[in-house]
Amino acid sequence: MEQIGDTKEWSRRMAEAFSMVRDQAPLVHMIANYVTAAFCADALAALGARPLMAQAPEEMEEITGSADGLAVNLGQPSEEKYLACERALRTAGSLGIPAVLDPVGAGASGYRKKASASLCAALWPERAWSGVLKGNSAEIHTVLTGAAAHSGVDSVGTFSHLEEEAAFLRDMREKGRKMVILETGAVDKLCWISENGGKDRLLRASFGHEKSRRVNLVGTGCVTGAVLGALLAAEHKKTGAMPGTDRMALLAASAVSMVSFCCEAIGDGGYGTYKWKLLDALSQPDLDLYEAYIGRNMKWIC
Repeated sequence: MEQIGDTKEWSRRMAEAFSMVRDQAPLVHMIANYVTAAFCADALAALGARPLMAQAPEEMEEITGSADGLAVNLGQPSEEKYLACERALRTAGSLGIPAVLDPVGAGASGYRKKASASLCAALWPERAWSGVLKGNSAEIHTVLTGAAAHSGVDSVGTFSHLEEEAAFLRDMREKGRKMVILETGAVDKLCWISENGGKDRLLRASFGHEKSRRVNLVGTGCVTGAVLGALLAAEHKKTGAMPGTDRMALLAASAVSMVSFCCEAIGDGGYGTYKWKLLDALSQPDLDLYEAYIGRNMKWIC
């Protein structure tokens, strides 16, 4: 196997990414799911970012243009929300602002499936754009293949779509779009085309934690998208440039692993206590223990 990266080095840089958020205090515009908006705003603030949760399509260009990063969550879709997402993502692309697109419940209805596919297929300007498509296995599968899998608003099941992922990323690269796919689940996966040699690279990492699934806390997936939005925003504010695919992949790994690490660290408690303990853990993570957690769980494959 050709080595993609050194786990110890990635662990160090992933921990440093959270210090960067506190140092930069980025302004993160999140078009949120109403069900989890407050939870996501609290998570952003806990990390040291500044949340901005605008929804009106009429102000998307101005609001997005003032932010350091953008996180778009398609939960609870409507025509008005779709228009807001489209305008925000176009603005982010034209201004060079990195974004997260989370197609929540993409397979729950024909409307959601169409909206997710439309935003992924043709929403950005011609200039280079950087972003992460983040979702669970069924949501990613729906976006890539058009096949739906759902139970109510929850996308369910685990699917194999490696060929479709590679084709999607190659198409994005040909259009000048730097993209990373983050698939969450019992085994969290990253897929991206590395800038080191231009070869397809796949990182597979076991960061899911049993307690978070057993408690079934509503909103942890949305919070992961918010955390990733904060990391991308801090990177953009620090460098003033679009991050490359390798850097975005590292930040995506940082987001999903930090949420699972915090779930592991907070111990027992009831549903409400568990939620607020998660926010406390995000606000004061032990970065030395986090590095060790990465070392135990990260696995590389090409």
